[in-house]
Amino acid sequence: MAALDDQDIRERAGSDLRQSFIVDAGAGTGKTTVLISRILGAVASGKSSLERIVAITFTEKAAGELKARLRTELEKALREFTSEKWSYVRDALAEIERAQVSTIHSFCATLLRERPIEAGVNPDFDVLDEIGANLLLDQSWEDWLA
Repeated sequence: MAALDDQDIRERAGSDLRQSFIVDAGAGTGKTTVLISRILGAVASGKSSLERIVAITFTEKAAGELKARLRTELEKALREFTSEKWSYVRDALAEIERAQVSTIHSFCATLLRERPIEAGVNPDFDVLDEIGANLLLDQSWEDWLA
């Protein structure tokens, strides 16, 4: 089997919906572009709706940027597509605010809040941010020293 070049791999990962892919690359290498291409392909083909797709990032900032770029690409596709692809993209654009684009912490918190009894958690729990985590660590350290 011949080796695939980088562009072939990107195109395949963005369009081959029959196969799962792991994209492991550094910052600024096009991971988000491939992910958006894949989401757009799934939605425009009618193989999935946006409500059935989860995109997870490491930071809230990255999640916000991903959702904004997805909205931009959906709007662009809406202007370019015709036929039934257009209706799939229109539906996705209408539900963009409910799209599951989040950090792993936020995604897991959503799952836990949906089933708090089964998870054994208080549904009013908060996910600790970095400042809160540092304060808790400092307090725990002080308590341990006391």
